Amino acid sequence: MVVIGDLHGQWRPADRAYLEDLGPDLALFVGDLSDTEEVSAAEAVAAIQVPKVALLGNHDAWRSIKEKRVTDTLIRSIDALGSSHLAYEVYDVPSAQVSVVGARPFSYGGPQLRGAEVYDELYGVRDFESSAQRIVKAAQGAQHADLIILAHNGPTGLGSEPADICGKDFGQPGGDWGDRDLELAIELLEGWGFRIRAVISGHMHHLLLHPRKHPRRRFVRRDGTLFINCAVVPRIEERDSRELAYFLRMTWEGGECLSIREVWVDADGQEQVVVEPDVVGLDGPASATGEA
Repeated sequence: MVVIGDLHGQWRPADRAYLEDLGPDLALFVGDLSDTEEVSAAEAVAAIQVPKVALLGNHDAWRSIKEKRVTDTLIRSIDALGSSHLAYEVYDVPSAQVSVVGARPFSYGGPQLRGAEVYDELYGVRDFESSAQRIVKAAQGAQHADLIILAHNGPTGLGSEPADICGKDFGQPGGDWGDRDLELAIELLEGWGFRIRAVISGHMHHLLLHPRKHPRRRFVRRDGTLFINCAVVPRIEERDSRELAYFLRMTWEGGECLSIREVWVDADGQEQVVVEPDVVGLDGPASATGEA
């Protein structure tokens, strides 16, 4: 599988060519495809000729949430993605013996459900509890007990320091900025006997605002669950006169994650930098290679 973090409009023809040449079993987009609800970003993802799922982020519903109504542009973005938009839906990956469950789209994070009017109109959701139930309902249609949850933002419960995976690094820094409904859904799903193998999200950028440019902790393991934040922003960087774009590659087998690699790809579709990140457990560091 290949995971693509927050695009914010940064998507090259070379990125599409790289994905299509690679031919993954599944590509996962964590959202913020655009900056201010541009339909063209969703259309570009929809055009990629590989199996894919996506969850639109808060920037993809920017006008809708600000205006407290579902705009035509948001509807067009959702329609462009079609069944690839995984909000409160499930996608089975038989080759990995795992199912991918979509969490709540458009998330800003934090203690309030920002955009409740939009969620109510689109999904009949007006609070964290009803959103958690929608996630659980989607998972109950999965073919596999081993689950990956695709989210725009990670869950609460993973730390409240600015550098934590969902820690608040803006305004008055500090505080858990995860999604409460996602934490509730994980608890409910585990109670139903599902194994949450990974939660893959973005939203909280990899370099902090406060302390400025301090790196965020983006790979965390708690018990049997791997939490990954793929929001490397900007995802395209200039290095040694080469334009490189960020991807995250994962190998899955038998419902388990066997390896993780962060990959930087040049304009010719060649992998130039490959890094195996460390996964930090709540009780200490652990290697990313091996059972998640």
